[in-house]
Amino acid sequence: MEIVTLSISRILNGMPHFALLLIGLFLAKLFFKMTSSFDFDNELTEKDNPAFGVYLSGYLLGAGFALTGALFNSGLSFIADMQNAAFGIIATILLMRFSLFINHKIILSKFSVSKEISTDKNSGTGFVVAGGAIATGLMLNGMLSGSSDSWWLAFRDVAVYYCIGQILLIIGGVLFQWMTTYDVHEIIEHDDNLPAGISFGGFLIAIGIIVRNSLIGAGSNLGEELVITVIFAIVGMLLLIPTHVIVDKILLPASPLPKEIKEDKNPAAGAIAAGSFIIVALIYAAAVNLH
Repeated sequence: MEIVTLSISRILNGMPHFALLLIGLFLAKLFFKMTSSFDFDNELTEKDNPAFGVYLSGYLLGAGFALTGALFNSGLSFIADMQNAAFGIIATILLMRFSLFINHKIILSKFSVSKEISTDKNSGTGFVVAGGAIATGLMLNGMLSGSSDSWWLAFRDVAVYYCIGQILLIIGGVLFQWMTTYDVHEIIEHDDNLPAGISFGGFLIAIGIIVRNSLIGAGSNLGEELVITVIFAIVGMLLLIPTHVIVDKILLPASPLPKEIKEDKNPAAGAIAAGSFIIVALIYAAAVNLH
């Protein structure tokens, strides 16, 4: 009976945090809607746009991951928990939104993401942006789990870690293009290639998992933390390279992976590639647990 009472007590004590983070998620979506050129209702219900559905779902999932990081150190006091949650909400609202700008202008810089999503209903583009948003949310989850020496330093630390995370994500986008034998941007834009977008999005999520693990518990000692993060991330990204070969030679031996993605537009091939990247990242993060 005591364990039942304790469980119910913990659930009830967590309800204010639960409610606050749900409000944070709503505010993140509202801010996104207010600052976006997309007509959300029209895209989702009038145009039945699957590309926008993937795009928005990825953003919300990333925001959800980010918000949960704000309660990583919960339990100190109710007021402290609420302050941490409020800080996490503000960081999520602003930084998740800015991550989409980075995704549009740098990771997918060779074409208009808005046009591909809204006009062409290009789900391949949607999956890439969703992957980048989820990756950013995972990174923010790791950043917000740490503790800084003061509130001023908390703003500084998150800003610095965020910039490093986005730089690593951009490098990951360049690395993925280098790994493939086809022009990722070209086939996503001109061929509306869904498996290429799924594979690319999964690769970005894998990078998010790797960077998140390096940032969990990070504090105000920026020099040491940045060295750890960069080394951990670079090694992790290098380990993702042979994953592409493993999928090609072992998981899909009957047909080359580039052919399945570029020519056959096989969603199964894209899904297997994306899943493999994520699995390798999870295993690497678990094997080299820094905190």
